[in-house]
Amino acid sequence: MDSQQKRKEKEDMEELLMEVRQEFQIPPYFPDESLKNYIEEGQEWLERLNPGSDVEKDKIFRSLLKNYAYYAYHHRLDEWEKNYSSMILSWQLASEVRE
Repeated sequence: MDSQQKRKEKEDMEELLMEVRQEFQIPPYFPDESLKNYIEEGQEWLERLNPGSDVEKDKIFRSLLKNYAYYAYHHRLDEWEKNYSSMILSWQLASEVRE
């Protein structure tokens, strides 16, 4: 991975981090590193469910990921999976399959 791609990924992460903090009113004293970990975990999990999806272009992916981070912040991932299962399935089915 070249330095330009790494820089882009870092910028994307910072943008997602800021969105999660603002949209879910996460207090500033909660560490950025913890939120980043939640975002990275959620992104990996969602990418396994729908390979080839792009968090920058796919608004449903982005929404699922931000909500994953929010539920992880509250230690309620089991509820996230239950509450978003139908949305995840729709997202998977609506995606183009690449050969």
